[in-house]
Amino acid sequence: MAMDRILIVDDDAGLRKTLSDILKVKGYETLAARDGAEGLAFLGEHAVNLVFIDLGLPDLPGLEVLKQVKTDYPSTAAIVLTGNATLDSAMEATRIGAFSYLIKPYEIDQLLLHARRAIEKQQADEALRESEERFRKIFELGPLGMEVLGRDRRFLKVNRMLCQMTGYLEEELASRTVADITHPDDREIDLCNAQRLLNGDISHCKREKRYTRKNGEILWVSLTLSPIRDEAGNFLYFLGLVEDISERKRFEERLEYQANHDALTALPNRNLLADRLLQALYYVQRHQSQAAVFFIDLDHFKFINDSLGHNTGDRLLKIAAERISRSVRSVDTVARQGGDEFVVVITDLEQSENAALLAQKIREAVSQPFSIDEHELEITCSIGISIYPKDGADGPTLLRNADAAMYRAKEQGRNNFQFYTKELNDKAVERMTMEKHLRRALEREEFLLHYQPQVDLKSGRIVGMESLIRWQSPELGFIPPDRFISLAEETGLIVPIGEWVLTNACAQNKAWQDAGHPPLIMAVNLSPRQFRQENLAEMVAGILQQSGLGPQYLELEIVESLLMHDPQSATVMIKKLRALGVQLTMDDFGTGYSSLSYLKLFPFDKIKIDQSFVRDITSDPDSAAIAKAMIALGHSLKLRVIAEGIETEGQMHYLRSHRCDEMQGYYFSRPVPAPEFEKMLFEKRHLELKRENDRFSDRTILLVDDEADVVAALQRMLDIEGYQILTAASAETAFELLAANRVGVIVADQRMPGVSGIEFLSRIKELHPDTVRILLTGYPDLDIVTEAVKNGAIFKFLIKPWDDELLWESIVEAFKVCRRGEENGQNPYSDYR
Repeated sequence: MAMDRILIVDDDAGLRKTLSDILKVKGYETLAARDGAEGLAFLGEHAVNLVFIDLGLPDLPGLEVLKQVKTDYPSTAAIVLTGNATLDSAMEATRIGAFSYLIKPYEIDQLLLHARRAIEKQQADEALRESEERFRKIFELGPLGMEVLGRDRRFLKVNRMLCQMTGYLEEELASRTVADITHPDDREIDLCNAQRLLNGDISHCKREKRYTRKNGEILWVSLTLSPIRDEAGNFLYFLGLVEDISERKRFEERLEYQANHDALTALPNRNLLADRLLQALYYVQRHQSQAAVFFIDLDHFKFINDSLGHNTGDRLLKIAAERISRSVRSVDTVARQGGDEFVVVITDLEQSENAALLAQKIREAVSQPFSIDEHELEITCSIGISIYPKDGADGPTLLRNADAAMYRAKEQGRNNFQFYTKELNDKAVERMTMEKHLRRALEREEFLLHYQPQVDLKSGRIVGMESLIRWQSPELGFIPPDRFISLAEETGLIVPIGEWVLTNACAQNKAWQDAGHPPLIMAVNLSPRQFRQENLAEMVAGILQQSGLGPQYLELEIVESLLMHDPQSATVMIKKLRALGVQLTMDDFGTGYSSLSYLKLFPFDKIKIDQSFVRDITSDPDSAAIAKAMIALGHSLKLRVIAEGIETEGQMHYLRSHRCDEMQGYYFSRPVPAPEFEKMLFEKRHLELKRENDRFSDRTILLVDDEADVVAALQRMLDIEGYQILTAASAETAFELLAANRVGVIVADQRMPGVSGIEFLSRIKELHPDTVRILLTGYPDLDIVTEAVKNGAIFKFLIKPWDDELLWESIVEAFKVCRRGEENGQNPYSDYR
């Protein structure tokens, strides 16, 4: 540790030496100067704590030397030594800055005491100056804003950083109080804290608050405010340290926003919805009103998402969210529950009818066409509504009941809304019960397989079968697939269930082959979750190896929409399955958004026409045209075509006449247990097919009239001539007969139940263009009938009561037209338009 240094300035050499020796003994380092000039020179060269100055120096007056010392070296303490001091000189020395003065001869102990105290004060003053300098630098240059406030919290002094933070100049803040730049919501707490600091209740206060910048922007700060007092405890000023935390606040706000909002649509998520719903219920309780919760689900969204990809699905969700939000008030809550589900919460509901009006408004808004890239899409929504307090006293109950009502809307055909009822709650409980039992059904061996034959439409023989799962629960009874398959898919149970189906179907097919039956192809459906399993191909290979079934006798049916979800991954998986040697069928063909390029890309063996196109194939020209186009498309790509859901002879014959390869449906057999299916194999059961004539029949006529007397009269006349006569009292029966038989001429009444004769014959023109069509009418509208003749809908028309000879001639001519068209290979109406 460095010694304190004392300079002795005195012209008395003996005194200088004596004093120097004494001070050295006491641990001081000393310097000695014989006059003022030398003393000042020493001060310029050495740091000195204390200087003793004799007032009677030979070159300069002692007071002048003292004055120069305090001017040039203010941190150096000074003690004046004099042998003839006057009161005036002592006071002048003190005024100039001397610590004290001593009169010669002085007591050594007194001198040492003065020296020690002078140096202590010099060091204290130096430390204070250094501290003040450090404070000044921190105040002026520090990274934090600093403010000095008076008792009235008016700015006394601010630093550069605070000015930079707030945008104010120092002189601008000097005319303001801190309240002037504080956010109005924070002023009351500020005032309270200042009063507590003044009262001594707290030593300091630290809080986060908001300043308002000069430009009006909000500035978040962390403020530490302390009262500064003197030694007596009297208040001097407030000192505030101000840290800009705006960036942290923005980050926290972003985190909070992300935690409470859906990233895709920016709507409130489940977390915020729960809070908003709670606040809404508090509000309606205070105002004794009603609230409504709408649970909205987009119909068939998963199909679009899987077919066109997640990017298209996400854009559709964002548009739907915007449309729902625009349908409600700004004070209402619209939240995304997850997936394609949205929730709307409204308050101030006067009556349930208002909820119905809003639901209709939302439904209409959502159902407007969407244009996304090259796709023009339409999507509808199903809405469930629960009302507070009738349908629940808390948020979770209202949500659950609105969800149940939404499922009811789905069951009612979608694109509608339903209010919650107790019956729906019972169904929700039933669904939970079913899920509980479904989770144990596999291990308890409650599943069984039924098999539906697939029949070749050329030979009529059974060529394959589709395995279809059934569930026989001891507690719940028989449960059809349409009640539990979707639940299994949702819960993920479809994966082990699907593996069980595949294992048992392969084993059963091998068992029938081992029993000597002709080898057949077993078709098994793959669920979406199964298809997305990475180890699917390995699992199929393992099952084939375990069962011993040849891979060529296993056919995997893959739903069309699965391929569109991720075509690249789907291609890889299909190639793996194809490498095993199994057959592949595109199931539900025509219900998705597939393109020819995708159909050509995937190596399928067969396409299956969905039953939705088969159902009206004999009576709806559009369904028939679609089915014919699918058959032609499949054959052009060298694929076999099978149609499912065939329930009538007419459907079967129509598809067969257009070269569909195979059929499956109740017309031949419902799905049956294994013993019944094996019985069909033993009996060699087959489809009875009518022999196709090489040429068109010129002796079959169909009479369509709902009046039995009219039909009987026509029959009597035509029987004489030996025609094969078919009769129908309705359009529905006539469509079926036309599909199942080769009819040359049809005679139909204009007035039939449900459809006019002209409309009926116009549809026959599209479905069976080779059949010649004659109209009978008792109330002719000549303009309509003439137009129908021009358009080729009818060949001739006759007015009731008809002339037998004229009718007979018209029928004979009609059959001639029919034969001529057949022989020429052209439309028989080409010459009669």
